[in-house]
Amino acid sequence: MVERHTFLIEAQPLADVVLRVLAPFAVQGAQILAMEAAESGSRTSIRIDAARIDAETAGHLVERLRAMPAVVIVGLVWRAAAAA
Repeated sequence: MVERHTFLIEAQPLADVVLRVLAPFAVQGAQILAMEAAESGSRTSIRIDAARIDAETAGHLVERLRAMPAVVIVGLVWRAAAAA
């Protein structure tokens, strides 16, 4: 089984907010399986599906994201998925 984590992020609609949010995932060596971003009104909604990280690292990423000035809200969902 492969553990997958889905990060749900609401951020200020800055031109580089997606790049800022992705940076900690690269530092932690996460594999980005899917990413979606949409801007509506005064927020950018970002959904990131990641693998190759354990629960502790996922929690660390949530804390790093929450500490970013541009980030308003962070949520985390994890699930086990059958290996491909």
